[in-house]
Order: sequence, then structure tokens, then C-alpha cells
Amino acid sequence: MKPITLQRLQVFRTVYERASITAAARALKISQPTASRHLRDFELALGLKLFLIDKGRVIPTPEADSIYNESRFLDDGITRLERRIDSLRKGVGMRLPVMTVGLLSPHFVPNALRRTMHSLPGLRVSVDVGTSEQQIVAIRAGMVEVGLVVGRFQSEDVVSEVIGRGRLVVLSPADGPLAAMTSVCLEDLVATQMLGLTARGPLGRILNEELIKRGLPYDDTVTGNTLVSVPHLVKAMQRSAVVDEFTAAFHGVDGLKTLDLVPALPFEVHAITRSGSASKATIQLFIKEMKSLLDEWSGP
Repeated sequence: MKPITLQRLQVFRTVYERASITAAARALKISQPTASRHLRDFELALGLKLFLIDKGRVIPTPEADSIYNESRFLDDGITRLERRIDSLRKGVGMRLPVMTVGLLSPHFVPNALRRTMHSLPGLRVSVDVGTSEQQIVAIRAGMVEVGLVVGRFQSEDVVSEVIGRGRLVVLSPADGPLAAMTSVCLEDLVATQMLGLTARGPLGRILNEELIKRGLPYDDTVTGNTLVSVPHLVKAMQRSAVVDEFTAAFHGVDGLKTLDLVPALPFEVHAITRSGSASKATIQLFIKEMKSLLDEWSGP
């Protein structure tokens, strides 16, 4: 039997301060018999008589005085521990650097961070935009804890988790040749002037593979190497383009229309973290909020 346990010491200190076993039990929210048992076990383990009972009064012995004085560290230690636990719950002293592909930055990442910081108000966050290759470099260097990428992903030292899905759509000038349609097949799309998507990016690869599979030509006269530029090019060049549904919903360029693409070309959204860090509470909470937002998404 351990002579000193935290619970026994707490019971002893409370009885000493309240001069009553009943009052101590009430303060500790335990029964009076339980308080008496802890106090008795404490005395037996120490081999010391700590209290005398005189006409219902609990009188501490000199040994109790000495132990009480030496145990004052308990309150300070518990207070420090409670403060630390409260800080951890609020995210104080924690940081969450995030890097994302551009198509998730207008809506999903800001709102996932807002929800995360509501639960952890002391959390410090930073956000950057980069390709999957840039994200891997930053994660390996310890500069980023969570990356958000699109499309197939594989790396031995980086953990990947599918957190959602999206689809490709057609972005057309509102008065363009495709604007009267509600959905567009690839054959109709390539029959008009269109913008190319760089095959270096995951969405461009998905589109290119489908065009090659169908033996369809690909117009790369004007190519958008970054998705943020594509809606502006569509409007200025009066050409249609294939983009993801998130870019189509949040581009903010007037005079454009979003059309369904047939057949549907889906893609996966992955959260990536360094091996060994994926279990961190801040990372898990942020990824959970990203999943929720992507699950809630119903399109433009």
C-alpha cells in the first residue's frame, strides 16, 4: 500500500482545514464513510495519529500540523496543472501551420480554421498556398504540419488521408456557344475554343487522361497554369475551360456560367501530414472540420 496518494492527501488536507470529516466529505463531493476510510488508511499507512476526536470536534495532532505545512505544495501544483490543462484545451502555446492547394483556399480552409479556433481559441495558425510538391518539401522541413492536396498521392514519409471529393465542371462565358446547355460532353467541349489546363497539375492530368482515352484533340493555344487565373482568362478570351467545382463556385468573376461535365470526372481531396505527427489533437481537429465542410458541400 502506498503511504501517500493524491486522494488521501486531499482528504487529509480538507479535514484539517474544515475541522470536520462531514464538511470535508461535502467539499470533496464524496460520502462521509468514504472520507473516513481514506483518512483511516492514511493514518495506518503513515503509522501516525493525525486527528483526535473531542466531543465531535476534529483536533489535529502536532504530526498533522507538520504534514499539513509540508503539503502546501499540493495546492500550488494542482493549480499549475489545472492551468496547464486549461491552456491545452484552448490551444495556448500551440501552432498549426497549414498549406493548401488554391482551390480549397477561398472557402474550406478559412472556415475549417474558424471552427478549429472556436474550439481552441489560443491556437496560432498560419496559411500558405502551394502545390503538392511544395507542400511535401515544407512538411519534411517542419514548416507545415498539415497539407491539403488534390488527386492521387503517394509518399513513404508522409501520411495521406482522403477527406473529401469533388468533380470537374465546365466554366463558360455567359454568352458563349455552350451557355445554353446545362451539361456538356467532352466531344462538344473540344469542338469549341477552350482553355487548356496544365498537365503538371492533378486536374489537368485527369482531363488529359480522359481526352486521350477518348481520342479527342486538345487545344493548348492558351493554357492556365494556375486555377486562380482561369476564370479571368475565360472571360477575357471568351473560351470555355474545365475547372473544379470549388473554383467555379468562388471565383468571383461576373459573366460566367458553370455547366456539368459529362461523363463526371471526380477527384479526391487528401490531407497530408508528416509520419508521427498525424495524431496531434490540433491536426486531428482541423482535419475533422475539413471533412465536415466537404461532406456538407452541395455545390454552387
